[in-house]
Amino acid sequence: MPKKYRKGYVAELEMVHKLAEKGFMVLRSPRSGRLCLPSPDIIAAKGDKLIVIECKSHKKAFKIPKEQLNELVKWEQKTFAKAYICWKMSRKDWFFIPLNTVIKNNGNVGKKFCMEHGIKFETLFKI
Repeated sequence: MPKKYRKGYVAELEMVHKLAEKGFMVLRSPRSGRLCLPSPDIIAAKGDKLIVIECKSHKKAFKIPKEQLNELVKWEQKTFAKAYICWKMSRKDWFFIPLNTVIKNNGNVGKKFCMEHGIKFETLFKI
């Protein structure tokens, strides 16, 4: 398994288990970007809450491709799910950034942006 893919895979699995510990039913979509269909990395449901997540694990700032953002928009529109970009910052916690916030920033995600607009896992899932 290539190192870059493995890093993302491990991060996604960590998030799957964190959500499951909070009582969510969770599904990870392996190799989601290669299905030719809109599919997020993770789909999680609990009661009337449905969230879709695109996970990222980067040391530095990154940009989400417009096509990927559009796929998440489709999920929000067709399922009434709440979509997030979820960033595992190196040696820090997970941060959830609402999709519409990332879109307004043209898909750019950086440390300062994340600190201003991101929501820590513990804060978002105090349920």
